[in-house]
Amino acid sequence: MKLKSIEISGFKSFADRTKIEFRDGMTGIVGPNGSGKSNITEAIRWVMGEQSAKSLRGGKMPDIIFAGTEKRKPLARASVTIVFDNADHFLKTNYTEVVVTRRLFRNGDSQYQINHIDCRLKDILNLFIDTGLGRESFSIISQGRVESIFNSKPEDRRSIIEEVAGVLEYKQNKQKAESELAKTSGYLERVNDLIVELDKQRGPLEEQASLARDYVDQKQRYDRLDQTRLVREVDNNLKTQKELQADLNFKTELLADLTKKAQTTTDDRNTNKSNVAEYSTKRDQLQDQLVNLTRLEEQVSGQQNLLAEQRKNREAKSQELNQQIKSDQDDLEQLEAQLKMVDTNLQELREKLSKLTNEAKEMDRSSVDQQKAHLTNEIDDLRADYMQSLQQLTSIKNERTFMQKNVEQNEQKAANLDLNVQGIQATRAKQIAEKERLESEVANLKEKLDQLQISGTKISKAFDTANQQYQEVRNSWLKASDVLHRAETRLESLKGLQSEHAGFYQGTKAALRLKNQYQGLVGAVSEIIDVTSENTLAIETALGGQLQNIVTTDEATAKSVINTLRTQRLGRATFLPLSVIRPKHVADNILQRISGIDGFVGIASDLVQTSSSQHVVAEYLLGSTLVTNTLDTAVEISRLINQRCRIVTLNGDLVGVGGTMTGGQNKNNRQGLLQQDQEIKGLQSSVGQMQEQLLKQEHDVSEVKEQRDQLEIQLQEQRTTYTDQKQILNRAVDSLDFASERLSETEKRLKATGFELRQVDTEDDVEEQRQKLDQSEARLNQEVQKIKKETEAKQIQLQQLSENQDAYQQQRMDLQVQITQVTEQIKQAETDQKRLADTQQELITNIASAKTNLQRLDQNQVEVPANKSLDDIKSERISAEKQLQAVRDNLDELENKSEQLDLELERNTELLQNMQSEVTGIRSDIKIAGNTISISIDRLEEDYDKTLDQARQNVLDIDSVTLERDFKLAKRGLAELGTVNIGAIEEFDRVSERYDFLSSQKSDLLKSAEQLNQSISEMDTEASSRFKTTFDEVAEAFSEVFVKMFGGGQAKLELTDPDNLLDTGIEIKAQPPGKKLQRLSLLSGGEKSLTAITLLFAILQVKPVPFCILDEVEAAFDDANVDRFAHYLKTFRDTTQFIVITHRKGTMVEADVLYGVTMQESGVSKMVSVSLEEAQEKELV
Repeated sequence: MKLKSIEISGFKSFADRTKIEFRDGMTGIVGPNGSGKSNITEAIRWVMGEQSAKSLRGGKMPDIIFAGTEKRKPLARASVTIVFDNADHFLKTNYTEVVVTRRLFRNGDSQYQINHIDCRLKDILNLFIDTGLGRESFSIISQGRVESIFNSKPEDRRSIIEEVAGVLEYKQNKQKAESELAKTSGYLERVNDLIVELDKQRGPLEEQASLARDYVDQKQRYDRLDQTRLVREVDNNLKTQKELQADLNFKTELLADLTKKAQTTTDDRNTNKSNVAEYSTKRDQLQDQLVNLTRLEEQVSGQQNLLAEQRKNREAKSQELNQQIKSDQDDLEQLEAQLKMVDTNLQELREKLSKLTNEAKEMDRSSVDQQKAHLTNEIDDLRADYMQSLQQLTSIKNERTFMQKNVEQNEQKAANLDLNVQGIQATRAKQIAEKERLESEVANLKEKLDQLQISGTKISKAFDTANQQYQEVRNSWLKASDVLHRAETRLESLKGLQSEHAGFYQGTKAALRLKNQYQGLVGAVSEIIDVTSENTLAIETALGGQLQNIVTTDEATAKSVINTLRTQRLGRATFLPLSVIRPKHVADNILQRISGIDGFVGIASDLVQTSSSQHVVAEYLLGSTLVTNTLDTAVEISRLINQRCRIVTLNGDLVGVGGTMTGGQNKNNRQGLLQQDQEIKGLQSSVGQMQEQLLKQEHDVSEVKEQRDQLEIQLQEQRTTYTDQKQILNRAVDSLDFASERLSETEKRLKATGFELRQVDTEDDVEEQRQKLDQSEARLNQEVQKIKKETEAKQIQLQQLSENQDAYQQQRMDLQVQITQVTEQIKQAETDQKRLADTQQELITNIASAKTNLQRLDQNQVEVPANKSLDDIKSERISAEKQLQAVRDNLDELENKSEQLDLELERNTELLQNMQSEVTGIRSDIKIAGNTISISIDRLEEDYDKTLDQARQNVLDIDSVTLERDFKLAKRGLAELGTVNIGAIEEFDRVSERYDFLSSQKSDLLKSAEQLNQSISEMDTEASSRFKTTFDEVAEAFSEVFVKMFGGGQAKLELTDPDNLLDTGIEIKAQPPGKKLQRLSLLSGGEKSLTAITLLFAILQVKPVPFCILDEVEAAFDDANVDRFAHYLKTFRDTTQFIVITHRKGTMVEADVLYGVTMQESGVSKMVSVSLEEAQEKELV
């Protein structure tokens, strides 16, 4: 792989787009200090992934963008593109050419590309990882990198070998694995906490779930008995329904017969009513017809006279309209003839206007004005040519004058150059003396710097000791802080459980949530009593579930809360009204018997503390309970008092009334309510103590930190002094380098001055130029005379045209008058044409209107029908009178029949109503049975989510008496169980399932942690193996290269801790010729630098890189070492491409290609490319 080119735009001082092509072998980049040479190295580092603005000599990343100069504005972005020839696929990609681009915009946005495809910065870093390339690899070596080798600690030098060994990827993977391991440990700790909490919840839930399961079993028996009762009730009602349905069917048939008979009568009555209505209608029609005929007979006689008069008037109007139509048509024919004449005249006028207009245009085209304008343009052109020729003549005269002055100046310049040569030679002598003085000053400063380094090492060791002590004290404080945090977390968790009443029954929880609603609700028994830690287990055993009893001030409050629990179905709870309950006591004779027995602790009510108003609760619940230290004592006392009292032990054993004994311990040691209260109190006390202890430890940490900080300040001051001295040394070295450069520049100026002296113009060249100017001047004088003659001729023609212009204007005016007259005649003809056309349209409209009126008269003609004579009307009237009498007779007969049908229908209706009442009663009974069935079926569906068929499959085969008895017993059993937390079953299963899940997660986390530890171990083994192998190879190569670079002596690399390859440091020991073997820090500055370069060459020999950029690494070498350095670079010519930024002559001579960096414009870097041979010919090197 090879570095082909780099393109820089807007990066630091490279404001303009600059492209540098790199060839095989060694490319040198030279230029004065401050010209921007090192910006090329930084551009390469930046495009290959550098993320530190400080490493690029900036405060923040946008500082790398060209900031502008006095003449240029700041740029908005910086862009660098680097091109690699990847034909050998050295980079892990399929591309044979890899182009990497990075851009930064001033607003902070960034863009990254690989082969012109957008990517992430991480992709660019991964492209170069473990390739020996990249921003921190040995492919880019600056003077600071060389110094870091001999100034760094042995532990820091191991990164050099790690880079070569390619273990960075292993280190990154190890860091990821360690991070995952830390997360896994944190998860494991949280899972353990959750498992402990769930384990404590499982105990109470298990007891509640067991009680709930007993309730469920009894409820299932009750439900099955209830379902059997419901099914039998359905069957009985179905049987009743069937019997009623048979009776209903019989009576429904009778009802149908009666209904049919009544319907027949109704139909006959309706038919008769229809006939009555029909004849009534006929009667009314005949009466109307008779009236109309009578009226018509009277009207026809008068109408015949009226029609005769109308016919006479219509004939007169028709004659008048026909005459009007004829008159309008005659007028229309005359208008059409006039309109035709106007059209002809208008056409002639338009042709005449067109002819006159064309004549005017022809005169305009041949006008005098146009001829004058043309001559004027030609005269202007001639004048322009004349002025141009005069300017050329003036230029020739000026050039002749300048030539004469130039001859005089060259003579003066030659004399001045002779003087400059003498001055430069004097300056060269002074610069040689200055250089020798600076070399002596640099040697003194290096000696002083070595002494500062020794004192700094002592302070650094003292700081490391103080820092280690600080870390130990701080770690102790962190552990104590973690313990406090755990205790506070546990306390908060317990308080949360207490506030949520965890472990209480459902009904008790619900009642306690109502505390704000009822002032008389005091709280649970567990909340109002206080017990010492040694008596907690005994009191908790004695009270058991009574700890969840709720104390109220009076009965009314208890009844109100119970009513709320019942109506809202929130559960059941037991209440202790203070106004009702009475204290219980142990008989005095019993106390006298047992008071002297060893192991008797006391009466349980005396071992708890409550407020005085609430102590009756303790006496009521515990006043007859005795407490002993052991079970044996409890048994002894129980026998002595004939088992008349309940006795509990401090270990939680119980001897009941009658001698029953209860004891033991559950597998999961769950906490009771009182034990939980005790733990809260204990945690509150211990948290306060731990907080005080933590404050003390914080004070200790502050003191140790203050001591460490003082040493750190001393170390920083020493390092500042060291840095300042080093900067003074660097400035002295820079001054020395600058003096050397000035001396070199002086020698170049001396050569350049001689070259300039030889370039002064000769007298022969001046004479040749003077002859050419004379020839040009003669030619231009001839052109000026010719232009003058042509201009005078054109001006005479222009004067003649002006004299003929008046006659032409009079002729053009007469023609314009004729055009105006014809135009007015055309307008008048068009007006007449429009007027005649409007009159023509009006006549056509009048004719059409008259014809329409004539047609309307014909249509309105009315004649008396021929078939309606006066005699016919009289005959129709007589016939209508006869028909009316016949209809009246039939109508009387139908009305008599209607009365008989109404009486028969009334009798049938009465019988029908009686039968309908009976049918309705039967249907009501059937409906009641059906409702009963529906209610039973609905209960099956709502209460048991079963259909009737499904319920039949679950009925019990028992008689009705047994069924009722068992049902009552089951109902009573459920009532005796009281309120049961059915949700405890599901809650217990949920908690158990989560407990099992977390246990499984714990197992998985342990397994994951084990796998991560194994992976870390494997990575450590692989990294150690690679590190040791690479170290041995580099150490061997280092010894060989050292002899070649120093011309003798010996050197070696040693591990500071060979048994710990993951953390061991690397010590460099060297013995230059004529000196003893010693550590690198004891060598002189030049020896250190050359030894560090030797190590870099050894690394390149072990792991060659495709290209290597060296940024002034040989700046501190003397000339002999520079020559050795430059010659040794050639040994890598076949494997590595070198780009060397230098200002040392020995290095330049060995370069195959030289690029120069200059600042021709202040603040803007430019590149100049020249081959070595050309530079030697022009004496530039």
